[in-house]
Amino acid sequence: MARAHYFVTKRSNGWFILLERERYGPFSGGREAALIAAVQAAHQAGKDGHEASVRLRAVDGRVRIAWTFGSDPYPPAWTESLRLKASVIRRRAPARAPSPIEPQPV
Repeated sequence: MARAHYFVTKRSNGWFILLERERYGPFSGGREAALIAAVQAAHQAGKDGHEASVRLRAVDGRVRIAWTFGSDPYPPAWTESLRLKASVIRRRAPARAPSPIEPQPV
């Protein structure tokens, strides 16, 4: 079984996901957004037959397992508070008027 270990780590310019020498990000939502994206990707990789997990690299350099396919629930329980927080922010955001479409020169 192939492995798919997603590492969530902080760099000087934001939070990233590292997978097999590739770096994805930065995530504008910070650590939580990177963790959620990593869990979503790991969940799909697990469904595709990979041994999948998400690991969080702390500031002190230690690596901790945040989520493992087949052992932890999907979506993780810790994402519920983030979902509720996001829905409150969306309700507070003012409605935006649609931007006019500018004619293109012929």
